Amino acid sequence: MQQWYKEHPSPTGRVEAGQLVPVPEASAADTIVWWRLPADADGIQVWEGLAAQRLDADRAMVRAVPLFAYDVGYGDEVFVADSAEGGLVVTGVASDRGSYTFRVWLGDGAGDDVRAVVREFGELGCLIEGYSDKLVGLSCEPGDAQTVADALHRAEQQGRLTYETGRQAPA
Repeated sequence: MQQWYKEHPSPTGRVEAGQLVPVPEASAADTIVWWRLPADADGIQVWEGLAAQRLDADRAMVRAVPLFAYDVGYGDEVFVADSAEGGLVVTGVASDRGSYTFRVWLGDGAGDDVRAVVREFGELGCLIEGYSDKLVGLSCEPGDAQTVADALHRAEQQGRLTYETGRQAPA
């Protein structure tokens, strides 16, 4: 079976004094864990590589905002196992930290650009994970989630962006 690996190009950041700077914990990540995604329409197995900090032989802490995987977030502890290819594969979530993940798509015709999204949602306290000039991941604390969701909804209604949440299963 053909495999496709999607690894994030930059560490998770936070807006400080108007600038996006890497979060120290994300910069200190010491491994990549691979989350199995559904196969694509052509039957290609897709994997998302998430920066993580190895906790012990069987666990790691996610230090990235997932952009494709559902029901896992920044700061969650995951169970891992060594794959035959040598990478660490996520086998389940050990501890859900409760952070909220949102994915923002700035497709054709979107009124915003990535800088506007980073500025607006960074000022709301979100952690930011850039994937491309069209796709951005946001992570926020539970107490900020409704404010962020409301702001995203307004922006979507204005045609500035499209968004989705990163959780499918109930918390």
